[in-house]
Amino acid sequence: MDSRSAEGSSSGGQALSDGQARAEVETALAREYRFQHQLSEALVADVPEQGIAEVLQEHLGLGVAVEDPFGHVLARGRADGQAPCSRLTRAQRDRLVDAARRMTGPVRVRDQLASLAVSRGTVLGVVVVLDPQGTLEPPDKTPELDARPGSPRAGALHAIGLATGALTLHLLHRRHLARTELRLRHDLVETVLLECDQDGLEAEVDRRVGQASALGHDLTGPHRVLAVRPRHGHWPDGQAVGDLVEQAARSLDMPYLGTLRGQTAILVCGTPGAWLGDGSPTAPWSGRPATGSGVGATGSHEPRSGSAWQAVHDAFTHVLQDAPAVGVGSYVDRPEHLPRSYREAMQALTVRTRQADPRGLLTFEDLGLYRLLATPEGRREAGAFVEDWIGSLLAYDAERQADLVHTLGVYLDHGGNYDATAAALHIHRSTLRYRLQRIRELSGHDLTHTDTRLNLHVAVRAAVVADPAVLPGSE
Repeated sequence: MDSRSAEGSSSGGQALSDGQARAEVETALAREYRFQHQLSEALVADVPEQGIAEVLQEHLGLGVAVEDPFGHVLARGRADGQAPCSRLTRAQRDRLVDAARRMTGPVRVRDQLASLAVSRGTVLGVVVVLDPQGTLEPPDKTPELDARPGSPRAGALHAIGLATGALTLHLLHRRHLARTELRLRHDLVETVLLECDQDGLEAEVDRRVGQASALGHDLTGPHRVLAVRPRHGHWPDGQAVGDLVEQAARSLDMPYLGTLRGQTAILVCGTPGAWLGDGSPTAPWSGRPATGSGVGATGSHEPRSGSAWQAVHDAFTHVLQDAPAVGVGSYVDRPEHLPRSYREAMQALTVRTRQADPRGLLTFEDLGLYRLLATPEGRREAGAFVEDWIGSLLAYDAERQADLVHTLGVYLDHGGNYDATAAALHIHRSTLRYRLQRIRELSGHDLTHTDTRLNLHVAVRAAVVADPAVLPGSE
């Protein structure tokens, strides 16, 4: 073969090699464009997280999961025959987040590659790719392969980066919308709890109903206001109050608007699904059931509708992992009456939280005598009344660490029955007789006189809500 033949052969080989490279690049670009187009479509789908997971899974041929910052799976794209991604422990996840913040690109943890969706140092979510065979690891002997146009590994890492960027944009947008809606809901609740000016009442009600409708809530139907305060006044650390309330409301199928005042969640609630009969609210939501015992001067602190309302209390107990205090305002069927239901919910919450055991739910209908005492004015008047009737007993109890006021209350609750009172207090009749004698001596009151017993009974009840507080632990 002469030199010209050799040159021709060499040129042909070079041309073929260039043609192959060009074809590889064009194929890679077409695949890249297709992936980006599918990713764009995923962002406008009903569930973008699921779309992102499926598009990336199809592109890589590997299992993919999209998780929230706490490791809960939001979406999954599973490759054929591949097991789901194993859950990281909290310690592993903390190490992953720390490592990812110090470097760019995905971080390998065992058989997974994890890429963080981060904005201003805040982790919004994680894209997890299951790669047990290490196909996305750098080649040991031929690192120059990564430099070739259309390198499968480089393209895969680039695709993971694009998917993570798309997830970041989506989660940022969702967070912005959630914050905006939360602020709008907060502002609306603060508005509907204000008394309507009677001048222009209809227009104001229409405005409030329209604002609620824009947030997906029908304010025209029957409502009650709930006031929820967690035990010890502290909501669980690391969890948004709105998310906890949302979980409880969803389990009850109960539409609501909510806000937070101090440590008390105020919820303007529509009828729970379980109490909707033929489209109309049923008991106990619609009013007090006909049977049971109420709260009042007779003594019982269990609401007459306690068993029915227990479902509501249980829902909040479940999400808070502890039993809260819940006050429930009365049933209203007009938006302009919601301020009244709110005041009543706060009255019920005040009584509930000032009991020896504040855990539980109390409705306004079941307040009995406390309806008069639990208003701000009533609490102030109660303080003077309590001091007049049992002030000496309270002072004696505080000085001697005695229990005369409680003994008096139980005695009056049981209608003056010695045996029932002694049994309830777990003391002997002689001990009860001694305590009652001390009560007579200190107070100067005759316990056999009907009007005196009534006033003493009211005073014991009023001591629970008196302002300023007169019982230890009543604040």
